[in-house]
Amino acid sequence: MSASMQASPTILLPQLPPKTLVGIDLITFTSTANFHGIRDLPNGWHFLYTGTTESLSLRSGAWFYVGDITGAQHGYKKLALVPQQQKTSAQSGPEIFIWKWNTDTESLASLRSDNDSDTQEAMRYKANLGAIWQSGGLFQFRSRVPKSNTTDTAQSEVTQIDDDDETETSGRADWRRLTDCITPNVLTRIIGPPNIDVDSCSRWMVTSASTAGCDADNIPGLDPQRVDEDGVPRTTGEQERDLWFLPIDLKYTWPDGAIGRERTEAAQDRSWALGNLIHRLSRSVHPVTGEPSFDEEQAEKDFLGEVQFAFLMVLTMMNYSCLQQWKRMLELVLTCRSAIVDREPFMAEFLALLLRQLQRCDDVEGGLFEMDGDDGGEFLRDLLKKFRRLVYQVVESDSTSRVKDELTKVEKWLKEEYDWELTHEVFVKRGMVRLEDGEEVELDMEDNDEDEETGEYAPMVVDSGETML
Repeated sequence: MSASMQASPTILLPQLPPKTLVGIDLITFTSTANFHGIRDLPNGWHFLYTGTTESLSLRSGAWFYVGDITGAQHGYKKLALVPQQQKTSAQSGPEIFIWKWNTDTESLASLRSDNDSDTQEAMRYKANLGAIWQSGGLFQFRSRVPKSNTTDTAQSEVTQIDDDDETETSGRADWRRLTDCITPNVLTRIIGPPNIDVDSCSRWMVTSASTAGCDADNIPGLDPQRVDEDGVPRTTGEQERDLWFLPIDLKYTWPDGAIGRERTEAAQDRSWALGNLIHRLSRSVHPVTGEPSFDEEQAEKDFLGEVQFAFLMVLTMMNYSCLQQWKRMLELVLTCRSAIVDREPFMAEFLALLLRQLQRCDDVEGGLFEMDGDDGGEFLRDLLKKFRRLVYQVVESDSTSRVKDELTKVEKWLKEEYDWELTHEVFVKRGMVRLEDGEEVELDMEDNDEDEETGEYAPMVVDSGETML
């Protein structure tokens, strides 16, 4: 390789068929006959995936990390989950990630370190890297596709360069903010142990058909052999199903043994269910003493990491199970009342993340809200309306609150982009309407029953069968 061609982290994709859909992070493109890989990868998390066509085909891909992967971890207990042979930036030479096309599965596969043939093949590809570069076969990494400019003036060309630089900087910042809570521990817990390639780098593989047990038709719930005594999926052992999400049962959000008012309050305010899930997720065993310990701050970050993972697998892979988990996590958090104060930093960060995700919703083919027949996002709109009411009930009008500040940003953006109105008071919930023949009828909003405690939400007297003496 010549001096002008400075080595940089590179993905090599030998034998990739032309017209294959290729995606990395937030961009997608169709490969050409001369496309052999991507160079100049920035440090941090990346997700590479392919599909035989742009739509209606199985997509497969993997998460991998460029640079020292220990920088993507938090806390001593996470280090044990990273393979000891994981390559770090302290080693000499740029990182070269080689993915060979598997014609049988029509997907990319890593060259394995335990295969001598793969090792020799990797050496040949690396030795030929300079020739591939000179032939123009390496695509320079871009975090976003810049806008086209059809003008030919010199000033316009200068402006276009500036716009491209600004777009690239913004795109990389977006991706970092969408993945800043993802760790090797989060990926291993959800997907299972990573594959180790010929250069001792970890890759967490996933497909658009990957499914969690709670979303499978023939599996009613989590496999007890794959969860610990607290119900949190384990990170060791053989993977029996594809995805192991945090268990969220929105129909059972109260502690065991709760009755009467306690159960009613826990069903209306799911703060206990959220706190219980985070507490169980925070549990770990000290590697030396064997004593249990709890780190709820890290557990909250891991919870947000799963929200990030689920959303990005919808964005890139259109994975149905990930969409269901994303919606479950949204509904759990946005129906919490006391957590607005008790877990203020977490709730504020959750809303900030939600806003970043909503700003990318249109990247999904056909729109994210239409994937699940969500009627233009009615599910999320109703959740945010109720959550806004909770926030203004809990937080006094003259008080400062990070949750209220972040919610205001979400509310403002949704009003500008989708013309959503989250304030209940601006709607007429019940009123008289005059028909064409002069008859007047009373109409009521469909989602007004819960607020007014009418319909299926109306209180009722139940005969307990007990006789009062």
